[in-house]
Amino acid sequence: MKTTIARTLAPAALAAAALIAPVPAVAATPVPQPIVYEYTAPCPGSEDNILAFTAVGKFGEIALPGGRKIYTAPGLRVTVTGPTGESRTYIATGAVATQNLEGGNVLFTATGPNVITVPEANGHPAGVFYTAGTVNWVLDADGNEVGDMFTGKGKVTDLCMLLAPVS
Repeated sequence: MKTTIARTLAPAALAAAALIAPVPAVAATPVPQPIVYEYTAPCPGSEDNILAFTAVGKFGEIALPGGRKIYTAPGLRVTVTGPTGESRTYIATGAVATQNLEGGNVLFTATGPNVITVPEANGHPAGVFYTAGTVNWVLDADGNEVGDMFTGKGKVTDLCMLLAPVS
């Protein structure tokens, strides 16, 4: 869970940007609050090719100077279930930091383990990914990707290919 954001867990602003898996509306607080949240995300192939998620753990938002934010998810576990019923559980305790850039763009940096949803945009289909390490992406003021879907030295696993492959 845009994590984290979006791309994996993130608050409504990141979910609206559609790059961090959505989280329930929780008041922004530096002290992580318990959450239990269920949601779905599309995978390429057909409108029936959907992953279901259950996220349990904690989520918090830390406001920093300059409009920057850090989203944390201590103890978060995300169970992802494919259309066939096969499921996997991931520890998604990473953090996502945001930084405002010139022109209204926002740089997102995910560190640690995160589950990240990506919308259909910039010529690639929607998808869901498990990331470990550091990955980055940039969104413009309208929530559109700027540049590549992910950059950085982190490892990215395509959960749609794993749990909902197109035949």
